[in-house]
Amino acid sequence: MKTKLKEIEEERGVKINYACESGSRAWGFASPDSDYDVRFLYTKPLAWYLSVSEKRDTIDIMDGDFDAVGWELRKSLQLLKKSNVPAIEHLFSPIIYLGEDAIVSELRSIASECFSPIACMFHYLSMSKKYEEKLTGETIKLKSLFYALRTSMAGKWILEHKTMPSVVFSEMLSLVSDDIADEIKSLMEIKSKNDESYMHSRNEKVIEFISETIAMNNKYSKSLPSGKPDHERIDAFLFKCITETEE
Repeated sequence: MKTKLKEIEEERGVKINYACESGSRAWGFASPDSDYDVRFLYTKPLAWYLSVSEKRDTIDIMDGDFDAVGWELRKSLQLLKKSNVPAIEHLFSPIIYLGEDAIVSELRSIASECFSPIACMFHYLSMSKKYEEKLTGETIKLKSLFYALRTSMAGKWILEHKTMPSVVFSEMLSLVSDDIADEIKSLMEIKSKNDESYMHSRNEKVIEFISETIAMNNKYSKSLPSGKPDHERIDAFLFKCITETEE
């Protein structure tokens, strides 16, 4: 993976400050045919920033099962200031491919300050409702069930802890009763042995839990606080990363 990232740096003329795995592999419920969803942040040479012209600030690469998306660091920090959920989740991925400890630590600290419980709750609520709609048949795609589980439980985590939910799905099982946790673990085992298109018979107990959780998240979502980004700190971090690229 590091070889691929170094190739991107050389071919695109960028410095990758941070790279991680996202999606089901990071969440901990990948299927055998799951892609490698690599996400990374990068900076360009100083001259790139000293221009009045709008320039492309993302990189997209699809090569077989290697699906990589990169964001220019300023763009990513702007997303963090808005408590953008994917931008925050990527920084807390358990699978880091590239990133100095000091940079990772600072990025995570900034993300924690920017975290807005109410903004993130509405994101997870919207996603969980969308995936819940796919759970109506007698057989359902197991992938959709886990997406609904992850997003609804993330909202439940925010309600109970007022912090960013763990990216590792199994760490959120502390939110549920032992019987529901056992059902979910059993389904995780099944998913790990079948491809992404695998259809499974309805598990009424788990689906009922999802619906109840979504209803509770919806009921209390508007009572949550917002984030408090430190704009000067974020600007200073960006400046440091850009100028260090020139050294």
